[in-house]
Amino acid sequence: MTDYKVKLLTLCRIISGIPVSKDSLSGSVSGDNRPLLDLLQYHQVAALAYYYRKPLADTGVHFDPETLANLKSYTLLNISRVMVYEHYLKHLDDLMQSYSVDYRLLKGIVTAKSVYPEDYLRAFGDADILIRPENLKTVEALLEKDSFKHADDLYRVFPDEIIQKYSFAQHFLRSEPNNVAVDLHLNMSSRLHPFQFDSDDFWDSSISFQLDGHELKTFDPEHQGVYAIYHAFKHYFFKLIWFIDAFLLLDRADLDRRKFQALIKKYKLSKLLNYYASITLELFGRLPAVIGDYRIEDREAHSLINSQAILSGFLPYSPSRARLLLPMYYLKGPFVRFGFLWRQLFPPMETVRDFYVGKNSGKGVFRYAKLRCKAISDLCLNKTKEEYSS
Repeated sequence: MTDYKVKLLTLCRIISGIPVSKDSLSGSVSGDNRPLLDLLQYHQVAALAYYYRKPLADTGVHFDPETLANLKSYTLLNISRVMVYEHYLKHLDDLMQSYSVDYRLLKGIVTAKSVYPEDYLRAFGDADILIRPENLKTVEALLEKDSFKHADDLYRVFPDEIIQKYSFAQHFLRSEPNNVAVDLHLNMSSRLHPFQFDSDDFWDSSISFQLDGHELKTFDPEHQGVYAIYHAFKHYFFKLIWFIDAFLLLDRADLDRRKFQALIKKYKLSKLLNYYASITLELFGRLPAVIGDYRIEDREAHSLINSQAILSGFLPYSPSRARLLLPMYYLKGPFVRFGFLWRQLFPPMETVRDFYVGKNSGKGVFRYAKLRCKAISDLCLNKTKEEYSS
């Protein structure tokens, strides 16, 4: 195991509370820190590394002065970001109430406030907000009046009816008087994702939490835990911060095991949970409390995605190939998997009209044919690491 993998793995074990000795992990714990700093930032755990620098040093993991200075700077940046978002979310709550818009906060600052030893340890770059689809135009106008602009992303080109129909997230940015980003979610997952959630179920599970005197709303610990596992899958599992989020959420003493298990069954996430549990055990040395006695099934079929690949920060698939192949490991039953793959390669006519040949798509049938050929090529060709990095 390389030097930086040892250090990242040691950090995971310290977070989980597993005793770590200098000899318990194989590999060197000295050498060049430059690739490690890049990985800590990539995995969004630089502030965690600085916070746990003394326990890390006790296990023989040391950072040179320059790296420590960089980690401290990153930590101070996180602290300032939390302060900015706390201030803005209180302002946004007042705006939402003035327009009688019901909403829920997701991920990011909610997770930071709920389960991390200090809120600044959970790096985040935006505020994720769930709204009802019928409130989209109202909230868009509200944000634009508050100096926000649509971010330049894939979904900006689609009209509102397509955004609502497929539950696409909307991304907004504001640079003045401070840098704030807001992601508007109409559902817990896009209609095009392999796993679909019952939004009413999440809305009905709402709980309140305090943010500097303001009472805001999010979801109960069980729904947060289920969504954290899904969110890690959605991004192909390739950042440690998503595993740490899920681990800390599922390790909460107030989490109802039966309710969590019922949600896993309801949303048919058992195979995904098995995969998550297997990698979590490799990373953290134990499973979180809610699945502490979980029996992990054999997962040879997913051997390309493992703790070592995650620690390296390298995705063994291209993103387009990952979108096609990874759900094949997690969906239950051959007919379900085949149906998903078929829909990805050859979407239903309704989807083709909406995105490729409809009046609002501006792409045309030749563009559609080109993308279908690319999808089949991504599925059949396994590119090398050098091709990905280029």
